[in-house]
Amino acid sequence: MAKLLETFYGDLSRLKLDQFPCGTGAWRLEDDPGYIDRGDVNQETLFSLEELAHSDVFNVKSDWSDDITSLRQLAIQKPQIISESFIFQHFTTLRLVDRNINEVDRGLLKFTNLQELSLTGNRLTSVVGAHLPKSLTVLQLFANKFTDLQDLTINPPPNLQHLGVGYNQLSDLSSYMSPYHWPNLLSLDLSHNKIGHVMSTLQTLSELLSLRNLSLIANPITLAPGYRGCTLDMIPQLQILDDVSISDDDRLHFTNISRESVNWDEAIFTIVIPELENLRLPAENEPIDDSSFHYPAQKKYSYSVRFNFVSDTDDTISQCDPTSPEPHTMQEQESRGCTPKSRGCSSKSVRVADFPPAAGLKPSITATPPSPASKEIIEATEAELSREEPELMGILYETESIDHPWEENPKFTKPVIVKCSKLTLLEEFLQGEIQFSLVEKVVESFTAIAPPDPATPTPTPTGKKKDPTGGKDDKKKKKDGKAPKPMTDKDGNILKWVDGAPVYNEIGHIRVDLKTILAVGSAGGKIECTMTEKPPPATPMPEEGRTSVASGKGGKASKKGGKKKVVTPVPIPPPAPLKMEYQIDMVKWNNIQDCRTWNQVPEVPDTANGTVNTGL
Repeated sequence: MAKLLETFYGDLSRLKLDQFPCGTGAWRLEDDPGYIDRGDVNQETLFSLEELAHSDVFNVKSDWSDDITSLRQLAIQKPQIISESFIFQHFTTLRLVDRNINEVDRGLLKFTNLQELSLTGNRLTSVVGAHLPKSLTVLQLFANKFTDLQDLTINPPPNLQHLGVGYNQLSDLSSYMSPYHWPNLLSLDLSHNKIGHVMSTLQTLSELLSLRNLSLIANPITLAPGYRGCTLDMIPQLQILDDVSISDDDRLHFTNISRESVNWDEAIFTIVIPELENLRLPAENEPIDDSSFHYPAQKKYSYSVRFNFVSDTDDTISQCDPTSPEPHTMQEQESRGCTPKSRGCSSKSVRVADFPPAAGLKPSITATPPSPASKEIIEATEAELSREEPELMGILYETESIDHPWEENPKFTKPVIVKCSKLTLLEEFLQGEIQFSLVEKVVESFTAIAPPDPATPTPTPTGKKKDPTGGKDDKKKKKDGKAPKPMTDKDGNILKWVDGAPVYNEIGHIRVDLKTILAVGSAGGKIECTMTEKPPPATPMPEEGRTSVASGKGGKASKKGGKKKVVTPVPIPPPAPLKMEYQIDMVKWNNIQDCRTWNQVPEVPDTANGTVNTGL
């Protein structure tokens, strides 16, 4: 740790202004100013001394100021004028970068002509404006440890034109960005901070009437779809925003957009899984075992993709029914009045034997009547309930379900819309990864005796009356389809289909780096899934023409002397790898019409007119 003035004196001593070839000494010719007769010493001309000063042997580090070269020339040409006061007056630029400085002391006021000061990459947490020279016009304080600039507003330089405070931890500007403190500020760099509220920030900056160049790159507010349009509308004097020049057409597209009744701090994403490649058919995936059910039995398959994304709500526990299957889509949560938890909605419920949740997913299954093979309901133990699960950021979302698994490459056409108003939390989330999990839902159906229908009269044991028509009317009704025969068992009891509790199995997943979204506003591609479940065992199949018998050609083997068939197994190639395609887009509004469209419709707006852009 060091003070600024101490660091400067250390750099100044390394310039060697009083040593060869600078300064006064016997190495100078008698006619040169600063000559001192020291006997028999090799003497150099003024021109030679200047050349030596630029040679590799006597050259010094000069990147910390633009004034070092001229100062060394003066130390050669006029060494008698070099003094401490002259040196302080000579410097107009100082760039003390990565010098471990933690304090700007009052000694900086000695630089009466200083115009540019850069203290980037130090350990400053505060700079008092009264300690800065009044002549200062450019101040760079990048990559320090500022959380506010309150001390900088104490009698700051009145003529400051550029202030760079990027790569810090600034969040609220309202207390130190007033025109009273910065009347002549033309350029302001606030990039890579923690500014997360659009409207309050822009209202503060709009009061800086001299401001022409503004940079808010990599702040959470840039994730909002209306950030750029609202900035252009509220700060009309701007000429450059985030290193991009502003045209008259840009302003025209966003005229009066700041007057719209919109949640300006809300980011919007559209997430879609365009295709699943090489999804195995359900029959391959898990053969039906009828032995565990009343005949007939069947299984219904559906597929969806689940993922966690940072939520749009406070850290309050969800009021959803804890026994309902999770996850809920955002539309279901809103319709049921649920408030999802921003760090994950954890629900604990009864688990049903033989119906485990998908691997890696939370056990939350509806406790519906189990199948005859799974009648025992096992209550979760206290140890399992108290067991801590790894906390996931965001709530669990789910795509639409695909109920036709016979398609090899199914497509999820409807995008999932995610909205988030916690922009600072969202930025942290986008620094990491997201996992898309392919989940298979299996519903096993079995037959059960249907309860008696009260509307159906109970037959009386009075005997059967002979039908004079010979049953022709019944056959006619049956042919017309008006009275279908109900499904019955061997005892004549009417049966009905009953669905068992659903089973959720995670088939595979992919992990996607989200940093690309911060850079370009979207991320997409096709990735091979990491399989969670084991592929089904390959059953060897007989090869045609390779079977042999003991007696006859193609006939049956005799019971006494015949031989068994010899089956030659055929190797089965492994299935093609399962691949998942994904596309994540951050919504950006290109004009005021986009703002109105997204604000009015909860679903994806109609993009037929080409005004809605889901990318940058």
